[in-house]
Amino acid sequence: MKKFAVAERMFVFGENKYFKSCHASTVACLPGAGICVAAFGGTAEGRDDVGIFVSMKGEAGFLPPIKIKISDEAHWNPVLSVLGGKFILWFKTGKTIPGWVTYITESADGVNWAKPQPLVPGDISGGRGPVKNPPLLTDGTLIAPRSVETHTAWTTELDVSFDEGKSWHVTKPLDYKYDEVLGEAFRTKKRNGIIQPSLWRDSRGVHALMRSTWGAVYRSDSENGINWSPAYRTDIPNNNSGICCAVNSENILALCCNPVSSSERTPLKLLFSYDGGDSFNNGITLEDGEGEYSYPTVIADGNDFLLSYTHKRRDIVFCRISAV
Repeated sequence: MKKFAVAERMFVFGENKYFKSCHASTVACLPGAGICVAAFGGTAEGRDDVGIFVSMKGEAGFLPPIKIKISDEAHWNPVLSVLGGKFILWFKTGKTIPGWVTYITESADGVNWAKPQPLVPGDISGGRGPVKNPPLLTDGTLIAPRSVETHTAWTTELDVSFDEGKSWHVTKPLDYKYDEVLGEAFRTKKRNGIIQPSLWRDSRGVHALMRSTWGAVYRSDSENGINWSPAYRTDIPNNNSGICCAVNSENILALCCNPVSSSERTPLKLLFSYDGGDSFNNGITLEDGEGEYSYPTVIADGNDFLLSYTHKRRDIVFCRISAV
């Protein structure tokens, strides 16, 4: 089994240079253009001054960011991907999470961005398309990991496009495999659910790992990305904070998360699976100090993995993880 280590690590924006607080970063790599990182930034999460900040990686570090701000409402949860030879950026706007509207824009260089447009004009469902993690393109079908958060329930769905993102179709919400933990959660009428799926594909089909309010990462499996198994509990602890996974060119699956069942968002680890996510090793520790190290995005770059994550809500860290 290959072992991995941090080959490169740097801050993206610089503390207090462009905003007081930032969160929910995302990373993408476009051949010929380079590495792009985005996050929302402003006074604090949910404030009206929060916008999306996008920065390209230069030879000596990340360049001054481009700010995307289309309204006086808070902007949330950017998601970067590469489709059709361009960077694609999705993000949310709205006063509250249930009122989110999703916008989309694109760029050939990560610097010059098209005017953002609603992903689904007129949608009032709480935001369409990917909510945190990148979509998966498989056999011509674009599968966006979507979830809906209300004051009473959290639900995972998938938003599917068969025409390269021109139109979108929402799957039915994922069901759950009932267990004692879920039984207690429903009996106590606490806010319950699974959200923010992260997707990967292998020879067995399409799979999703999800953040939950039930103390562990949950998983669901599908043959085609449309019909999904009931979500079931894994043995990976989850602190009700975002996770992300990716498969490299050697079919090694990496999962970045805070593997604790408490509310703490430390340590932050990158775990590895060599059997399609059936088991994970202890991986490598990215951060283990006091404070918040959270909401990672991880993508594959050949045999390497590229990561971005929140560093104490004051900056974003970018890492390259390589085999040693």
